[in-house]
Amino acid sequence: MRQFFVALFIFAFILFLAAVAVFFLLVDTKPMGRLEYLNSMARVTAFRFTGMPKLDEAETKFLYNGSCTRKCHSKDVVERARHTSREWEEVVKRMRFVHGAWLTDNEATQITHYLQKNYLSTIPTILSNDANRFLKQYLWRSDFGESDLYVDVIYAPREYYNLTGGVSDAEKYNVDEYTVFLIYLNTHQERFPPPAMDKMAVLKDKDGRMYEPIDWKVSYESGDLHHREGILRFKKIKSDTGFMELVLRDLPGQKERLFRWDLPVPEFKGK
Repeated sequence: MRQFFVALFIFAFILFLAAVAVFFLLVDTKPMGRLEYLNSMARVTAFRFTGMPKLDEAETKFLYNGSCTRKCHSKDVVERARHTSREWEEVVKRMRFVHGAWLTDNEATQITHYLQKNYLSTIPTILSNDANRFLKQYLWRSDFGESDLYVDVIYAPREYYNLTGGVSDAEKYNVDEYTVFLIYLNTHQERFPPPAMDKMAVLKDKDGRMYEPIDWKVSYESGDLHHREGILRFKKIKSDTGFMELVLRDLPGQKERLFRWDLPVPEFKGK
């Protein structure tokens, strides 16, 4: 019996050496070295089953490439399709539960955060080029990167929902009775507490009249508290007022952030 186990051990060791030899001869690990590749593979495998160790940026990219762009999709398919933080979360869920991607909860969370950080969009990604240009010119405003807090605001009158096909949301938020804004808050480094946007925002028209928010509703919040979306509504401002300004106060990095729209918003006549 002892001889059997010794022979089995020797056979297993020979198989191991053969596998290592094949790996070093045939497997292309570029741009990583082979030892670096093996180390990353070991750490990612440990993370898969235990959630430990905490992966750094390079190891997270290794996990993403191994799970997404080497097995299922080309890099272009994933990385050209920028999405909002909520959309990336839904994409990863769909890959797992509809298309059968083998990802643990730990891996799915890590890959979602990687996509949100590196391939984020705060405007719809399914619009035509004409529609996107219209959106950026007339409805979308942004304030990038002050104190690592990226703020995007979309003015959302009925024209916005006609553009994006969200007629049901137009009714849900009652855009004919209120002035509605979609607020996107994204940070890659620091967590920040849920903002009381109904206490921090004020809307001004061209005559200097100021309007306090009617309500603020958080519609999405990522698990790591780095991404939030919400709906901010004010009393309806007439569309012929010339312009309006939304002021957000006391967010991290600046005392005030100001966003301005010329009114009225023209009718979209593109494709």
